[in-house]
Parts: sequence; structure tokens; C-alpha cells
Amino acid sequence: MAIETTKPTPIDDDARPGGARSARIVQFTDTHLLADPEATLRGARTLPRLRACLEHARRMLFPVDAIALTGDIVHDDPDAYGIVDLVFGEFDVPILLIPGNHDVPDAMRRQLSHAPFQVGGEFRTANGWQVLLLESWFAESEDGEGRLGPRQIETLEQALASGTELPAFVFLHHPPLPMDSAALDRLGLLDAADLCRTVSRHARVRGMCWGHAHQALDIFGADDVRFMCTPATSMQFRPRNPTFEVDDRPPGYRVIDLHADGAIASEVVWLEGYEEVASG
Repeated sequence: MAIETTKPTPIDDDARPGGARSARIVQFTDTHLLADPEATLRGARTLPRLRACLEHARRMLFPVDAIALTGDIVHDDPDAYGIVDLVFGEFDVPILLIPGNHDVPDAMRRQLSHAPFQVGGEFRTANGWQVLLLESWFAESEDGEGRLGPRQIETLEQALASGTELPAFVFLHHPPLPMDSAALDRLGLLDAADLCRTVSRHARVRGMCWGHAHQALDIFGADDVRFMCTPATSMQFRPRNPTFEVDDRPPGYRVIDLHADGAIASEVVWLEGYEEVASG
């Protein structure tokens, strides 16, 4: 496997990780693992691609304060959570999980109910960030769209109105904003407007980050909230395309540095030059 990586720019290396000024989270999304490690999805062997991303992150960015796996961790195959356990189970940092539309949440919670894994909920960094893990999977989804639902929106409202002055960051799976792709936008977050209204009432929310779209996005909203979409470790879809056309972009992941003053430094890391190695 020949890999030439896009080297991330060092971000305040003297202050992170785990220090008082900065906390680092590495995000992997849309890993689409299957129980058969040789299996492919749209021509991509998903496990080697995840391992390549993880090995690059370990070499270039570790130690970190947490790892986030933000949905479609498996591809409709609950047995593949055993692979997740093997790959991430021995880490000594929190592994933050949220289910995507291809996940099986009951099996995820059953098989990954032990340390270092945490499914959903809230994570507090050592330097004072409130990281909220929203679950947009819902049982009635017909084609892969997402929904948080009134109860989770209310829980988010309560968490953000809890009186704390901590800066807040939100992870979810489905895009809360249009991705300028008809096929993807039909399968977005059905109650995105409710989520965005809730977030807009709380200025301490500094960023929201998701997957699902298999491509990258990084923009600022009207309330100076940073909205970020992270590419998949598995394979990408061509941006601004009306259909689900597979792109030739390599595997990717995101590094997020959360500074104690509320600032966010983040970028996507692409494994440029990644070459698929034939199985067998």
C-alpha cells in the first residue's frame, strides 16, 4: 500500500493535547465496516482504508483527547462491531460513537458497552468544552434520512441552557445544512430547522460536525457557528452532483483542536496517493 499523505498543519503543538489550552479530537466517519474484512463497498475495501487513516493519525497527530466515530460505522452488519472493538478497544482515550442510518444501534450499544467506548451523550474535555453527541438514526427511516425528534431536541436545549459558560461542540451523522446535491439532500436531517433554531439560541455553540455525505465542507453560518462535513474513510461521493456518483478522492478524516478560549482549529486530512491492495 503506497500512501502519500497530506500532512496537517501543526496546530499549537506546545499547548495540546490534554493541556489547559487545547483539546484534540480525531474524527473518522462512514467507515462502513462489514464482518468479512475482505468485503467491499462500491469497490472499496473499507477495513484497510480505515486502518490506513488510523495509522496515519497515530503517526502524525497522537496523542489525542478523544476519537469520534460519527455514524455508518458498520454497513447494516451488526457482526462488524466486533471489528470496531478489535481496532479501537485497546485505546486509552474515549472512543465517542453515534449511529448512522446504516448502523444497528441496539447491537452497537450491546457490543460496545465497555470502556473506552461511549455511545451518544455528552463528553467534557479537560480544557472546558461540552461535546454533545446527537443521534439522528430513527427506526422509521425508509431510505437513509435522519431525524433527531422532539425529545432529543428538548434534551439538547436543556443541555445548552444548563447555566454553564463552557463552549459547546456538536457531533451528529446527518447534515444539518443542504449539501447542494439532490440525492444527498433528500436523505438529510428531516428536522434540521429545529436543530438550527435551538443552536442559534445559544451563542456558546461554536461548531457542528457530521458525516453521511462522503465529502468535505467547512463554512461559517450566520451566527458564526462553524459547520463542517468530514469525508469518509471508505469512499467519497462527488460534490455537488445530483446523484450518488463515486468520486476518485482518497480516504479522509478530520482533526479538530478545541481551544480553551472557544476557538476551533480544524482541517481534513486526505490520504493522497492511497492505493487499493488486492485481497488474497
